[in-house]
Amino acid sequence: MDKKKLTNDIILIGSLLVLAIVSLVIILTTRNKSNLIATVRVQNQIVLKIDLNKDEGKDFVVDGINGQVRIHVKDGAIAVTESNCPHQDCVRTGYVNQTGKPIICAYNGVSITIEGNSSNDIEV
Repeated sequence: MDKKKLTNDIILIGSLLVLAIVSLVIILTTRNKSNLIATVRVQNQIVLKIDLNKDEGKDFVVDGINGQVRIHVKDGAIAVTESNCPHQDCVRTGYVNQTGKPIICAYNGVSITIEGNSSNDIEV
């Protein structure tokens, strides 16, 4: 009796594991990255709107209050790749493709926010 129960438990756990892996693969392959627009502001004034899908591989330069900030779009995400700010927090933020996760260069007064339907957002 115990041996049969153990076998059934192993089958159940294995089935749940396979189901979880299949679900993850489906979610990752069907996620929609469209409709993501990055808004670049300098001192709260919009200076640039970037479509993260159409502007793939492009570089942009924005004049901040203390110097230029270089922005790059790659794989549906955006990053600050160069800035003259002392702490380089904006550069270390890396590539962002989620709404609600801004990139901020306080030294230059530059902020980048993403608007639209992000596939990485979780809606409850």
